[in-house]
Amino acid sequence: MSNRLKAVFFDLDETLVKNKIPVRELFSRMYFDFEEQLGANNKEVFFTALRVKAANLWSNMFESQISPEQQFVNCFASCVKATGSTDGQQAFTIGRNMFDHYESLSSNNVVFHDGAVEVLAELNSRGIITGLITNGMEQIQLGKIHALDIHNKVDHVTVSAQARAHKPHAPVFKLALQRANVSAEQAIQIGDHATNDVAGAIRAGLGGVFYNPGELLLEESFVDLSERPTHHIQHLNQVLDLI
Repeated sequence: MSNRLKAVFFDLDETLVKNKIPVRELFSRMYFDFEEQLGANNKEVFFTALRVKAANLWSNMFESQISPEQQFVNCFASCVKATGSTDGQQAFTIGRNMFDHYESLSSNNVVFHDGAVEVLAELNSRGIITGLITNGMEQIQLGKIHALDIHNKVDHVTVSAQARAHKPHAPVFKLALQRANVSAEQAIQIGDHATNDVAGAIRAGLGGVFYNPGELLLEESFVDLSERPTHHIQHLNQVLDLI
């Protein structure tokens, strides 16, 4: 593969970057900042509703003509209404404010994984096209990307919402390949998720590199998958060995 490799794509969350605090705790902090309006005793009601509605939103995100961001605002508003703490119009206002606050919290909750910046710079110096392929909503993901100036460290950024399909589905990989102007056989995807990053990339014709800093057993990570990683790395600097 190294003789024809022209592009290296990375997953964002828990691959190029990691969260300072877990996402679950981030949501908890978000609620705390609205606790005076929603009530301390309504937290469990809010998050019970959020778990159900957010899962449904993710599964059906691209079936609606409403933007994913607006869908998330509506999701928050619906969860606010479930608490019974306010009326419909006020719930929508709080939902919008929650979304904006979550975006800010999320953007400030990421730091680079060890070696990420150095590896990107070295790949670029070798003439390798670099890019991101990340699941999520543009506004949320781009907030993280801009917070760490990643858009100036890679050649292309592809967020799944732009392709109206999440990893592991092929359209998001195809869009990234189109932007990089390379064929699938000339590219690899590096990520921590066995299905979304590795299996998804392989199904789309790319190489799938499993980033596994926790040294999880491959047999357990890929137990329900027929695909196996093209390569398996524990540190991002090992990407350079694949070139």
